[in-house]
Amino acid sequence: MNDISIRLARENDADEIESVIQRWWRIDRRPERVQIIQAVLQKNGHEIIVAEFEGAIVGILHLVVHPDVMFADQYSHIVLLLVDRDHRRRGIGLKLLEKAMKRAKEQGAAEIHVDTAEKEAEQLFRKLGFEDDGAMLARPL
Repeated sequence: MNDISIRLARENDADEIESVIQRWWRIDRRPERVQIIQAVLQKNGHEIIVAEFEGAIVGILHLVVHPDVMFADQYSHIVLLLVDRDHRRRGIGLKLLEKAMKRAKEQGAAEIHVDTAEKEAEQLFRKLGFEDDGAMLARPL
C-alpha cells in the first residue's frame, strides 16, 4: 500500500490521535486524553508515530526510549500500536513497527519490547522476530 505515509506525530495531531484511540477501544471521548497526548509529544524519550492515508491518521504507535539501569544501556518499549479497523491487513502495522525499530536503534536502544493481548498483533510481532521475554503483569493502583 504505497499511499500510506509514516511520520512522527505533531502536537496538532493530538485530537485525531485521540479519535483513533476512542474508535479502537470504543470508549468515550475525553478532552484530558488529548492533553496527555500533547504532553507525551513534548516529553523527552517519547514519540508517537502515525500512519496517514488520504490525509487521515489511520494508525498510531507510542514508542518510549529510556535508560535501563540494570544493563546500563538504552531500553525501548512500544506502549501502544493501533490500526483503525477499516485499514487493517494492509501492512500499516508493519510499517509503523519498522519505523519504531529504526527510531529506537537511532536513539541507541539495544532492544525493543512490546506487550499485547491481541492475537493478531502477537503474530505480527513474532513475524518480526519478537520472542517471549518474561511475563507482563498488571495491577490496578
